[in-house]
Amino acid sequence: MYNELLSNAQEVGGVFKTSPIKPNDLTEVQKKLEKMGVFLPEEYGDFLFTTNGLFWAGLEFFGSHSAQDKKNGYNITGLIEQNMLYQALNKGSEKAFIGRTDEENFVYNPSQNSYEIIDEFSGEEVKNFAHFEEMFDYLIKEQIEIIQNYVGFNEDSFLDEKEEEL
Repeated sequence: MYNELLSNAQEVGGVFKTSPIKPNDLTEVQKKLEKMGVFLPEEYGDFLFTTNGLFWAGLEFFGSHSAQDKKNGYNITGLIEQNMLYQALNKGSEKAFIGRTDEENFVYNPSQNSYEIIDEFSGEEVKNFAHFEEMFDYLIKEQIEIIQNYVGFNEDSFLDEKEEEL
């Protein structure tokens, strides 16, 4: 499923993803997160076996370590670094911080066994999902729709409308 959604995103353009994680690397990340009291769910590990992190259209899903595409200016943040910061800011939350946009954080909540989209500013839950695939599907499709609507925006017609109002 991830490959299909990633293909759809790549058709739009600008996808930065990395090579899939190796099992030993995933085990190492899981051990480091567990030392912080954070559990990385198997579903997110499955995603990392498809791509070890993703940056596209303002969406970022963290990889096992930081990665850069210097040519295009894309960065993928590492899970360990972001969860250390998230734990410090949220006073030891058990939630695993797995991704973000400029306005939202994506977390796994083990006590609810759910994936949540959290508003960056208020800290309030915006939406939750039973499975990572559902959240990923929702976010990719939402971004594709936003991009398609933006691409359909015609600056000239907007200016014509503004002139008519005057």
